[in-house]
Amino acid sequence: MYNPFDSTRPSRLSAAVLLACCMLAASSTVIAQQRTVAAGDVLPGGVRASQGLPAPSGPAESLQELLARALEQDPQLQVSSALLGVTEERRAQARSRLGPVLSVQGSRGRSDDRNFGRVVQGTTDQSNVALRWNVFNSGNDLVEFKGSTQDVAAAQQDVRRAREEIGERIADAYAEILRHEELLPFSHERMKEARRLLAQVQRSNELGKLADVDARQAQAAYLDAEVAQGQLLADLRSARDRMIIITGSELNPTKPVKLPAQLLANDAPTGSAGVVAAAELRADAAQQRVLPWLSSFSPRVDVEYNKLLSNNTVPASDPTQLRGWQVTARWDLPLGGENQARRAEGVLRATAAKAEADRVLRTVQAELATLPPRIAHSEEAIAQLDLQIAQYDELVRAGDIQFQAGRRSLTQLVQLLDSRFVAQQRRAEERLKLLTSRFRYLALRGDFLAAMDLAPR
Repeated sequence: MYNPFDSTRPSRLSAAVLLACCMLAASSTVIAQQRTVAAGDVLPGGVRASQGLPAPSGPAESLQELLARALEQDPQLQVSSALLGVTEERRAQARSRLGPVLSVQGSRGRSDDRNFGRVVQGTTDQSNVALRWNVFNSGNDLVEFKGSTQDVAAAQQDVRRAREEIGERIADAYAEILRHEELLPFSHERMKEARRLLAQVQRSNELGKLADVDARQAQAAYLDAEVAQGQLLADLRSARDRMIIITGSELNPTKPVKLPAQLLANDAPTGSAGVVAAAELRADAAQQRVLPWLSSFSPRVDVEYNKLLSNNTVPASDPTQLRGWQVTARWDLPLGGENQARRAEGVLRATAAKAEADRVLRTVQAELATLPPRIAHSEEAIAQLDLQIAQYDELVRAGDIQFQAGRRSLTQLVQLLDSRFVAQQRRAEERLKLLTSRFRYLALRGDFLAAMDLAPR
């Protein structure tokens, strides 16, 4: 047991003071950095930033404002928009094949011809115009046009899906930044408490009121708070750098995320995510391309009208057609069964596309079913953690008073400080889970863009 009247106390006291000085010298850089944190720029949440982590410049920007600014610059959206243009051009080609074709032909040349035993030098100078129309092509052109029309609708949903995926990716990164910024003031407060407690314990140790082991324990508690603070600052810096890379633009200070309550209600009308709508439209396009069975034996019917524009050919041929029209019907029946195989291929492609649409829908429904319980649990956990943190605040205040009076040990006070910080960490993590779950819930229901004021008007 510790005896304050022990004659060996002065030498042990000197050794303890020397040890404490060495330990403080080793952590002088950390303490200086923490003082810089208290004197630097202000971060979102009211915390002062260290010189190694400057606060973002510019006015505070909400998630909706950030998405409106950065969404259109994303390469994924640019790719989807370009592919939409490609699909529209394919539909224009398919529509063009349903109409007639205008052709103009001109020929000019010279030849030596034998005419009635004499060699005659002839010239060719002729031009004509023709209008050809493939009236019927076993339904191939028509089904291709219908299928390409559905492809355009599917490509439009792909653009919507790209906007949803980009928005959700940016929103998740935004929520990660908010988590670190929410926890930063608590970590800063923990550093202040640990520094104050360390100074108090060292003074008491020098006066002989506390043992050397208490000074070492206070030093260990401060170092633990310092490591946690450094890790938090590093995570925040990484999260901000990641956001800059994702958006391709500078990051402004953040704002709390606000989502429309009516879209988060369980009884809200359920929409359809872009990925589901695109898959269903592609299944419709594949079904539209299936040829009727009679097409395998149907003819190709062409109508042609031609008119002679000029004819200065020498010697002139007689008779010369001035104008005319004709209807041609042609049956192409490959004996190897190509027509039947082409139709069977279309049927199988339609079956595969329908199965893929069903798979995508089931995957989305399965994930969507898991989100409401997770959201409810996170909301309940946050409320409980708020109550727990408030209780820890009271316990820390009471514990500090009792420690000053000698009625509570240093170990118990340090444990209270650590437990409160753990509860604060858990609350920040639950808040991140809640936000990301809500983002995913809105995306799977097809309401994410509306919640972010990005829905097309």
